Amino acid sequence: MKLAAFQALFQSRLLAGAGTDDAPLIAQLRESGRGAGRDELLHVYQSGYRLRLEGFFHEDHPGLRSLLGEEVFEALIREFIDANPPRDRNARWYTTGLPDYMAAAERWREEKRAVSMALFERAMVDAFDAPDASSLTVQALAAFAPEESPGLVFAFHPSLHLLELSAGTLAAYLAMDAEEGDGGDEAAAADDGQAPDPDALETVAIWRCNEETVFRELEADEYLALNEARAGHAFGDICHMAAFQHAGEIEPQRLAQFLASWFEDGLITGVSLKA
Repeated sequence: MKLAAFQALFQSRLLAGAGTDDAPLIAQLRESGRGAGRDELLHVYQSGYRLRLEGFFHEDHPGLRSLLGEEVFEALIREFIDANPPRDRNARWYTTGLPDYMAAAERWREEKRAVSMALFERAMVDAFDAPDASSLTVQALAAFAPEESPGLVFAFHPSLHLLELSAGTLAAYLAMDAEEGDGGDEAAAADDGQAPDPDALETVAIWRCNEETVFRELEADEYLALNEARAGHAFGDICHMAAFQHAGEIEPQRLAQFLASWFEDGLITGVSLKA
């Protein structure tokens, strides 16, 4: 067997795991000088490779593991690996398919908090790996006259993610994080033990700041405003949209406070006048 064919066969059997189709590959392997059978040697590679894949999920989804429990979490990732053998050479991208898999799978799609936790943790990893960009301070607004403020549009840091999650997702994540950090009081404060409404939602912003991934919960009006700003709408248009959505309850001053906080959080990377 030529080297390329052997490599392709070896890769396919690693991806597939142990089975009766291993026989052609086993026949091509050399005998071990230490007495181990060729099938045993192959199984070592297959087991080690699968354990490495499972390790990626442990690294990227500690909150999901804490929420589901070790046994259920292990069953989930084994199920995912069986259904989704790696196709990309870069292992970084392998776990990104887990939230979509859970949302589509009959077994998991109704587990709303679990799916939300998977989405949240994927965004945490994606934000960390996002491209760099220089953030602006609020002093950038000094370049524009006050009467130009309704026409201002903003560019946002490429690491920014905005999510609607099942209520209680952030509390569960914070409780897990506090427990791992031996912060018992913080864990108790983060999770009060009350089961949230399964149909209730919470909104969150996730981004990278000072080389760390950070997040904070958003109130509904700020979530609306930030989504509109990211879509390229001018500040004046956002004021009108917010007033319409909330029956005029959102004052321009509150939107100005949102804008100041976006600068303070390092979310804004560009300011210009709408063409």
